[in-house]
Amino acid sequence: MAVKPGSGGDRDFVTIFKTGSVDRDDYPELADHLLEGRTQLAAETGYLMKFGDISHRGLTPFDVASLHDVPAYPLPHAALESLPAHVRADLERDGAVQLFAAYDRDAHEFEDVALAWEEQDFLERLAELIAGDCSVHEAIDWVVVEEAERYAIGQWARIRDVTEDAVRSNINSAREKLLAEEDREH
Repeated sequence: MAVKPGSGGDRDFVTIFKTGSVDRDDYPELADHLLEGRTQLAAETGYLMKFGDISHRGLTPFDVASLHDVPAYPLPHAALESLPAHVRADLERDGAVQLFAAYDRDAHEFEDVALAWEEQDFLERLAELIAGDCSVHEAIDWVVVEEAERYAIGQWARIRDVTEDAVRSNINSAREKLLAEEDREH
């Protein structure tokens, strides 16, 4: 049974997607459903949000969007503006994001926001790389740019407020250390 947005004190698993980004060929029923509700969305941001449970984490945002037993809510401007800048950038770029957040229904604001991929086992991977030969910066840059493939080098450098060369250097250094470790194991 679906819960109302923001119910409970813990963070919710939230999928946000742009209504115009749904491919009619891949999701015909969802596209028709969104077309029918477009007048309701016209006054809002053009995005919908669905509050799901942790089991939806393995689904793509558009697979979650197509779940008929999970209600969709228009994303108010205040809620969109309350998202961190990097989350809004991902949403604009990809047309959808999945995140964990606390949602305040009265203020229409998200708090304690983390992208769903950030909640995965990356901490364990970072610890593994750091326990090896990688520095903290090498490990983080390697995981975010190369393994998670979440950001291009330039985007990640801007988020970290460092030069692209610094990120590139950390990635290259991590790559060399991982290759050297691989050679030692064989």
